[in-house]
Amino acid sequence: MLTTQDSENWAVEFTRTDGEMQSVQDGFTSQGDAEYYGQCTWASPGGRGIEQVRVRQLPRGPWVPVAPASVCGGIRL
Repeated sequence: MLTTQDSENWAVEFTRTDGEMQSVQDGFTSQGDAEYYGQCTWASPGGRGIEQVRVRQLPRGPWVPVAPASVCGGIRL
């Protein structure tokens, strides 16, 4: 039986600048993978209008804020 600590299902939440939740993506196998996806999405042209990115271990882990990235995949943004 898996506990919350053993779960490998992480989610990323994007919040728009107007305060509304934009979307949630889940299925990431680690916190690092979820944070990387969130940072790269936020820093990409499609990330305009995103104010905050948070990650969480499902099903009930706490939301953890992610810092903006200046580099994604070795490419300076």
